[in-house]
Amino acid sequence: MRFLDADGHIMENLEQIGRYLHAPYQDGRLPSLPSLDRFHVPTNTRGPRREGTFDRTVDAQRWLEFLDRTELECSVLYPTTGLAFGQVVYPDWAIAYAHAYNTWLHEHYVTVSPRLKGVALIPMQDVPKAVQELRRAVTELGMVAAMIPSNGLARHVSHREYWPIYEEAERLDVALAVHGGAYAQLGFDSFTVFPATRALGMPFPLAIAATGLIVDGVLDAYPNLRIGFLEGGTDWIPMVIDRLEREREYSDLSLAAAPEAYFRSGRMFVGCEGNERGLSYAVQRVGPEPFMFCSDFPHEISMDNCMEEIDEILERTDLEQAAKTAILSDNARAFYKI
Repeated sequence: MRFLDADGHIMENLEQIGRYLHAPYQDGRLPSLPSLDRFHVPTNTRGPRREGTFDRTVDAQRWLEFLDRTELECSVLYPTTGLAFGQVVYPDWAIAYAHAYNTWLHEHYVTVSPRLKGVALIPMQDVPKAVQELRRAVTELGMVAAMIPSNGLARHVSHREYWPIYEEAERLDVALAVHGGAYAQLGFDSFTVFPATRALGMPFPLAIAATGLIVDGVLDAYPNLRIGFLEGGTDWIPMVIDRLEREREYSDLSLAAAPEAYFRSGRMFVGCEGNERGLSYAVQRVGPEPFMFCSDFPHEISMDNCMEEIDEILERTDLEQAAKTAILSDNARAFYKI
């Protein structure tokens, strides 16, 4: 069996990305994005990381070395600095950066090897341009998905203003993924200990996004749309289901289907971590089909301990073999159409 990595990360080379910017933004300065939480700084408040992780020298060749060591068939690559892309306020800059980033990702990763799959940034700050860039990224650049910012946009990701993007994604038959990592204005960015900010700042934006997409009818309006929720674990899923079920019982919340049914529909996919205890319970609640193995390389694991996440899933005794196969391979293939 060939395993797939549903969520790895590139480390942006801003100097290279800057070369793909159009005028007036190609002015000799490095392109920049807002910080992930607008509060902590990388040098002294984020705390030490495991040795060998968050290596900014990792490029396409190092990624291929990682895939060889783990015997992974391929990895789907998300940004690092770009996780804060939703916090860009100026639409013209969002348009320019997304175009440059996607072109750079295509030239420096996607064309290097078919084992490196690209995820596009789309400027949701300007919906018509986002639709246009999504189309370019898929039809011209070969991207297998586009990222929806987990936080920072002016409106909730389920707002009708963004529905043309979902319509185009359904038409293109391409995945969209909400990726955690931006923590501003959620209440967690005021923590004085950054690991606490990250611990809660990852899953809660996914829960917020998923809830909106369910209750505002996006998943009903676009029945073939595939949406992923990455890097927040799985513990938030039973919470969302149970809280929405409670509202259906005690209020006038009207849904086309039971909350649990949306997660069982084959259209909602969730990244999981090998050591999270709640994974087996989430599988009990909604089945194994939504969950996908995510390496998060080179953020949380290094080249030296690259097999750790895979082994944690393979060695679990609370998951059946069929579930392990689905998590490590089948589900990511279905989500990204690989």
